[in-house]
Amino acid sequence: MDHRTQKMVHMLVHLVALILGIFGVYAAFKFHDAAVAPDLVTLHSWLGILAVALFGLQWLFGFVAFWLPGARERTRAAVAPVHLAGGLAIFMLAVCAAQTGLVQKSAAAATAGEGKLINVTGIFILLYGVAVATTVALRKAFLF
Repeated sequence: MDHRTQKMVHMLVHLVALILGIFGVYAAFKFHDAAVAPDLVTLHSWLGILAVALFGLQWLFGFVAFWLPGARERTRAAVAPVHLAGGLAIFMLAVCAAQTGLVQKSAAAATAGEGKLINVTGIFILLYGVAVATTVALRKAFLF
């Protein structure tokens, strides 16, 4: 796959993720409205809103810097490490949002089995986050 096709796939996959994230935030607000529950009272909700908002800005920034033809190659090369670090930071923020959501669910678990399932899910999310961060960090070392 050539570089331009990889960039397009990267952009489109992240656009789908952004749309799903926005839909998730919308669904949470609709659920709270229906349940007459207050919005934005937990760390999970604050981290989730922040992650989706920053992800949207990151996507827009990446689209302008890397997809539109106006930027010079030198500018793109200079911006790439910032884009990569920002993307990784936002990803880790999303992992934290997921973990805090699981903590909320675990505290309200109806059975011990449900609590264990939630904890195992949390471990897998953590391992996934570590694997992605490690892959990004070692990317240049192994020329991925």
